[in-house]
Amino acid sequence: MTVVIVNDFAYVNGGAGQVAFDSAKLLASHGHRVFFFAAVGPVSDDISSYKNIKVVCLNQQDILHDANRLNAVVQGIYNKKAQIVFKEILAGLNTENTIIHIHTLQKAISASIIPVAKALGFKVVYHLHDYGVACPNLGFYNYKKKIICHHIAMSTSCIKCNCDRRSQLHKYWRVLRQYGQQKLGLPSKIDAFIAISEFSLNILKSYLDNKPVYLLPNIVDVKKIPRVDVEHNKAFLYVGRLSFEKGATLFAEAAANLHVPTIFVGTGEDEKKIKEIYPEADMRGWLSHSEMETVWGKGRILVFPSRWYECHPLTVCEAMAHGVPVIVPTTCAAVDSIIPGETGVTFESGSLESLIKCMGEVKNSNLNIMGMNSYSTFWNTRISKEKYYARLIRIYLSTLSV
Repeated sequence: MTVVIVNDFAYVNGGAGQVAFDSAKLLASHGHRVFFFAAVGPVSDDISSYKNIKVVCLNQQDILHDANRLNAVVQGIYNKKAQIVFKEILAGLNTENTIIHIHTLQKAISASIIPVAKALGFKVVYHLHDYGVACPNLGFYNYKKKIICHHIAMSTSCIKCNCDRRSQLHKYWRVLRQYGQQKLGLPSKIDAFIAISEFSLNILKSYLDNKPVYLLPNIVDVKKIPRVDVEHNKAFLYVGRLSFEKGATLFAEAAANLHVPTIFVGTGEDEKKIKEIYPEADMRGWLSHSEMETVWGKGRILVFPSRWYECHPLTVCEAMAHGVPVIVPTTCAAVDSIIPGETGVTFESGSLESLIKCMGEVKNSNLNIMGMNSYSTFWNTRISKEKYYARLIRIYLSTLSV
């Protein structure tokens, strides 16, 4: 089988990119021919070393960092170069045994490649890493009011809503881009979708034109080692971008109220504010995989206080893989990963009072059973690389057969 993987970036710069790369390598290791189509370089050595992976990179800028703002505006809506090169790639492939798998395209490639693929008779699968198939802002989040957005995507109230992080003018451009991708065939010309959590699927399913949807949680690439003895640890952990929507300052306020030891892993715009809220906070920045093992070993519980929906936060799964329980908000995809009261605790999303209460309850509790439950639940239910590969191939074959 030939698989054409579409991803804005030719290197890993986030969760979606990691899944795209892992999928490409997994497919190649099983003998499939893989084309990795990207707009933004440089090309990662991690993927270019595979003999049966051909990387095609346009060496363009992503629309956020393109100094030519007019070019960025146009490219974000309709990337002509991507369309031309993509057509050249597909021209030499067989529609009967080739699947096109789109991971990301809103930040550089654009939906311009979709009508080309469909005109040539290829089947297209779209991976729902975020909410961009429906929401112009990609996340159903109002950055101005700092709350989850409940408007129907692309409704009149949605279009008028000043929710963009930058400006109302930028929101109107996002609406124009969304309208353009709808006209180009997203979601109407997609043959099947892959959702990464039940939570995100429930939010998106009304926007998917009744197309087939397959649930395929992301691989959690973690090595099995002995469980962390959380009952003897004191540190409350935070791992992720230090930003308001991720709930970093909310956690800092709760920790300051309770005077509990904390370790923050990550960087972001709220780093200074966190230190002002809680000067005693242990700020580590981003850490390597080996350095994170040390942090997990010191953790009593992970607090994942995200204020927005998320799709499938891997950090929660990584914590459980080490036997570290998790505190998660009620309106976040992280609730799919835990069993409340057994492997973690839930609090009312965005509520400082509720978070303080939850953290206070686990501060002096015996977390031995919850830690053991987290560890066993993860390792008994995890999707291995081989299981992931088998499910992915079944999705491809099912899509090709229709």
